[in-house]
Amino acid sequence: MREIVVIGGGAAGYAAACAAAESTGDVHVTVLEGAPRTGRKILASGNGRCNLLNDGKNVYFGDAAFADRVLENCTREDVRAFFDRAGLRMAQESEEDGRVYPATGQASSVLDAFRSYAARLHIQVLCDKKATEIAYGKRGFLVRCGEERFRADKVIVCCGSPAGGKLGMDSYHLLSDLGHSIIPPVPALTPLLCDMTGLHALKGLRTPVILTLCRNGKPLERTEGECLFSEQGVSGVCAMQLGRAARKGDRLHVDFAPLLALEKRRHSHDFAPPLPGGSEEKILALLSAREKQLGRDEMLTGLLPRVLQDIVRKRARDPRAQAALLSDFVLRVEGVRGMDQAQVAHGGADTREFDSETLESRFHEGVYAAGEVLNVDGECGGFNLLFAWASGITAGRHAALSR
Repeated sequence: MREIVVIGGGAAGYAAACAAAESTGDVHVTVLEGAPRTGRKILASGNGRCNLLNDGKNVYFGDAAFADRVLENCTREDVRAFFDRAGLRMAQESEEDGRVYPATGQASSVLDAFRSYAARLHIQVLCDKKATEIAYGKRGFLVRCGEERFRADKVIVCCGSPAGGKLGMDSYHLLSDLGHSIIPPVPALTPLLCDMTGLHALKGLRTPVILTLCRNGKPLERTEGECLFSEQGVSGVCAMQLGRAARKGDRLHVDFAPLLALEKRRHSHDFAPPLPGGSEEKILALLSAREKQLGRDEMLTGLLPRVLQDIVRKRARDPRAQAALLSDFVLRVEGVRGMDQAQVAHGGADTREFDSETLESRFHEGVYAAGEVLNVDGECGGFNLLFAWASGITAGRHAALSR
């Protein structure tokens, strides 16, 4: 019986292991997880709900074309069928922006389903086994975990990235030691650090906004969604979407039009945005009408959260100035949070060195890679897990069926 060793017990690792074991009866699959438990990132995803995948148009970074090819070969329908075989029930309808969750709405159900499926497939899952080297043996490969050795005919590397601090692993050396190129990882989907001088009162304010990231006066990206202010800057999905692009010295332009019910509350990401401040005239019309109805002293009451009212009144006295401020509230970017606060990393193993149809290394026959260890990261909303499932399924299936 052939031996397949999967390094990493996250989404990609479980997908690879289960896909390998279900593809043929003549393989024995072992999952080596460096942490005390498997699937900790699965449990943390989607605020504990686990955003399994996204039914919308692909939005990937790094090697986006590689991600597209993987998802052409292992489609969303293939992933759904895989979930069904694992016994994982999905919600009947996708939510806003194509987000798909388990029917239970609990990430723990996802991990339970895959642990159970792995047990039914007789997959050996070993925790506290951090792989330190992949070496050639007399018969295939030897995966070293400290003093222990695990023989393998095929090895699938699904060790993730350093994103998420203790939730993430950093084992790129397993591939670089085999000659693969590693694109240095940087935090992606991470909070922005901003100069909050005089704005500490906004700490804890959670509100729908439009964010435009500008550099040297030129708009780079625009996102819409809920933003959370802190003493150090801003977070929330719409802010974190800008994390991979933001640099120190950039300007973050905040438009409060969604808070004022002048724009629909939605999630969106625009990579060719207009100049910020486009809501000024609509906001001015609203403020002018309220001034006539309520008077200048009360026109912001019931319209803005109290902490924001205080800042607006302090910085701008008349409706025109207040409208300008609310449509274009500017924060200076000081940087981004580190890997500990990032949901994913931007960078990883160079995908040009792997076959997108099989996920096999172009340098070493029998070595595969899947998931976040590769130079693919997606937009928030299920894209990262979708790639993890699809690439893991592809790698596991081909590792099991190839000779």
